Amino acid sequence: GTSSSCVTGLLPTSIYDFPNGWMKRVHYFQRHIPKKLSYVDLTTGEYLIDDEIDIYFGSQWMALTRDFVEFVVRSMDHPNGLGNVLKDSMVNTGVSMTDETFFATMLMNSPSFEHTLPVLNEVGALARFPTMYALRYERMDENTPNAWGEFRSVEPLYDIPPKFSKNTDGEAAAKPWGPYFLGVYDLGNIRDSGAIFIRKVSSTVDENLVNMLPVVRKSESPRNLDLPAWEWDELPDINWPSLGVKIKDPFVWRYYDEAKEQKENDYNNE
Repeated sequence: GTSSSCVTGLLPTSIYDFPNGWMKRVHYFQRHIPKKLSYVDLTTGEYLIDDEIDIYFGSQWMALTRDFVEFVVRSMDHPNGLGNVLKDSMVNTGVSMTDETFFATMLMNSPSFEHTLPVLNEVGALARFPTMYALRYERMDENTPNAWGEFRSVEPLYDIPPKFSKNTDGEAAAKPWGPYFLGVYDLGNIRDSGAIFIRKVSSTVDENLVNMLPVVRKSESPRNLDLPAWEWDELPDINWPSLGVKIKDPFVWRYYDEAKEQKENDYNNE
C-alpha cells in the first residue's frame, strides 16, 4: 500500500487503472503487452490456450502465503508453467518486468489463490481491520496532470541536496515518480493509513521522524501492564501546511552583509 494519491493499495493494481501517459501503463502497453499466453495451470493440470493475462502492479514488500510461493517456484521450474512462460514472453519482447509486477501478475492471474487476497470494505480498507488502508505507507506516483498537461505532486516533498547522498545510501534529490522521503509533516497521513511499515525514512532528511517511531504505549490491561501496546492513535495529526509553505535554508549573515556591501559598491561605482 502507498499514499492515498496512489492507486496501489492493499490489492494489486491493474495497469488499466493507471491514467494514460503514466509510466506504469505506457511501459507495458508497448510491443503488444499485455498479451494472451498459453501455459499449464499447475494446480489443475489444464493446458490453457491463449489465456488473457493482465499485468498488475503490487509492492516490492509483500505478504505471501507459503503455498503461493511454492507455486511460483514450481511455475518457474516447469517449462510450460505460467511463471516461466511469462518470463520468456518478456525476454522475447525486450520489456523488463520488476519483482513488484511479476508476483502481483502471477497472483492475480492464478484463480486457485484468490482466497488469499485481502477482503476490503466499501472504502478500500481491510474488512477485518477497517483502520488499515495500506500494509506499507509510501509516497509515490502522486503526479497527476493539471489543465496545462503538467504532472505535479499532491503535496510538497522532503528533498536532499546531492552532497548528502553518501548519508542516504546513494539517494539524492527526489525522483519525479518517487518514492519520496518521509518526515514529521507526513505523520498525519501515516497515522490515517493504518500501515504497519513506512518508507523512505532517513535521519539525514528528518531525524525527528526516526526519533518518534515506533510508537509504543504501555498496555492498559491490569494483567499485562508490562507488555507494550503499539498505537497509531498516539501519532500527532501533523500535515503539510495547506498553503505550501517551504523550509528555507538558514541565513548566513556574514555572506548577506558582504553581498549587500558589494551591491552598494556596485551602485556607487555606476
